[in-house]
Amino acid sequence: MAVLDVIKMGNPLLRKTSILIHEELKTSEFQQTIDDLIETMRFQNGAGIAAPQVGILKRVFTMEMKENPRYPNKTPFPLYIAINPEIEILDDTLVDSWEGCLSIPNIRGKLKRYKRVLLKGTDRHGESFQEELDDFASIVAQHELDHLNGTLLIDRMESMETLTFQEEYEKYWI
Repeated sequence: MAVLDVIKMGNPLLRKTSILIHEELKTSEFQQTIDDLIETMRFQNGAGIAAPQVGILKRVFTMEMKENPRYPNKTPFPLYIAINPEIEILDDTLVDSWEGCLSIPNIRGKLKRYKRVLLKGTDRHGESFQEELDDFASIVAQHELDHLNGTLLIDRMESMETLTFQEEYEKYWI
C-alpha cells in the first residue's frame, strides 16, 4: 500500500464529475487503488476520502471512523468501500455539520446535511450493498459523494461567516 498525494482546492480535477467503474473493478491495479485510498485516508486522519482527491476521476470512496484526532468524540463506524455509490435520503431532517476536508487542509465550515441516508453501491468484490447511515456516518458519505460530482463543502455552505481555520474552530466553535 502507498500513501498518495492529496490534491488541494484549486486543482481543476476536484471540480470534475468522476466516471463509473465497470470491468476494471476486478483488476489488481484497481484493487491496489482501493488499498492506497484506505492507507491515505488513515494516514491523513480522514473520516473518508474519494478517488478524485488523489487525482483519480473514478466513482469510488472509502470511509471509516475509529479514534481520530481530527474528529474527536464521533461515533465509530466500520470501513466502507463504496464503488459507483448512490445515496437515498431516508428523511428530510437536516443537521448542522462542521466539516473539514483533506483537500482544503486546516479549514472547517458549517453546512447542512441529511441526518439519515441509505448508501447503496458495490463493494470491492463486486457485490451490491445497502447500508442505512445516520449522524456522522451519513454526513461523511454525503461529503464523499459530493467529491465524485465535483462539489466541495464550500459550495454547500449557506454563509461564509463560519469558514474558519482549524485552530480558530477549536478556540471558538467547539
